[in-house]
Amino acid sequence: MSTLAGAVVGVSSALVAERIRWRRDQERDGSQTRRVVYSDFLMALSQAHSDMRTVVPQTDRSTGDRLYGDLHQALDGSGIWRLRQSLSLTASAEIIELAVRACDALTQMRDGLIEDPDVRGDSYFQARADLWMENAQLREAMRKDLGMNGPPDPEVGRYRYPAT
Repeated sequence: MSTLAGAVVGVSSALVAERIRWRRDQERDGSQTRRVVYSDFLMALSQAHSDMRTVVPQTDRSTGDRLYGDLHQALDGSGIWRLRQSLSLTASAEIIELAVRACDALTQMRDGLIEDPDVRGDSYFQARADLWMENAQLREAMRKDLGMNGPPDPEVGRYRYPAT
């Protein structure tokens, strides 16, 4: 009887240890997946902004429909919408909300550039500051979710307009 009890305790201990190891592996894999999706999303956000800034000063570009199409393509071509869907499968509700706000700031910037295609004007600087703040808050939430240590992102809460 004591042999049977010992076997039950041994098997139970092994199963508990395996379950703990499995859970730890699952958490590590989930964290790695989120890290990749977060990084890809932030890079697409940056790429969309950069591509929009590149479209506006082109001298061979006409205004109106062509500008509208080029700015939409710059945003859509970044892959931001596909990656926002990936976030919906991997991220917390807080991060999804912050990502939506960053995307909204980016689309507001696009729409502002359609109305006033001047990357040196006050309306662009305000749109860029709004995007920068949303992006910084999103990055900080992502860092926290991934358990990254260290000082907070210095850009959170601060954005400076360029000297005029």
